[in-house]
Amino acid sequence: VRSRVEKENFVIQELKNHLHQVLKFSENSLLRTKQEAERQQKADFRASQARLAKIQQEILALRSQYHNLVMENREAEQALRKKKYKVETEIENWIQKYDMEMGEKQDEYEDLDIIHKEEKLQLEELKLRHVVLVEEFSQILAEREVNAKKRMEAEREMMHMSGYWSHVRSKRKKRGKGKGKGKGKGKDKDKGKGKDKGKGKAR
Repeated sequence: VRSRVEKENFVIQELKNHLHQVLKFSENSLLRTKQEAERQQKADFRASQARLAKIQQEILALRSQYHNLVMENREAEQALRKKKYKVETEIENWIQKYDMEMGEKQDEYEDLDIIHKEEKLQLEELKLRHVVLVEEFSQILAEREVNAKKRMEAEREMMHMSGYWSHVRSKRKKRGKGKGKGKGKGKDKDKGKGKDKGKGKAR
């Protein structure tokens, strides 16, 4: 048991030593990291200060150049202002002229639009009239067709009636001839012979 306890104490001591070394290494690493960060921060600060000083110098130089350019080009600027005023005046005149012409064009367009609407109404009226005329024409054609059919039916009926009465008259004539033959058969025979002789001669 004693050796076991000693062994465990030894292991615990080893772990403590290892933990101490790890903590010491971590502290050293953190210290180095902190020192490196501080050095980098100082270097960045110095670099930014140098860049800032350089930028300020450039700004001063640019301001000086700008001032010199303004002084040197003041006369040219005045000439440009006069030219600008002249151009703006011309543009204003053009705009007024354009507005006037557009007003006239607008009036002309409105007049044409009124004419177009009137012509459109007339066209619609003509279309409606055309539809009415087409319907009337269709009705007339239909009536003509009906009348033609009626006329054809009437003609057929007339032809049928005419044929019927012709048949009736023919029968009446035949009956009348039959009665006449009974009274004068000799004469009819002589006439028949004469006809036969005539036919023979013709042949």
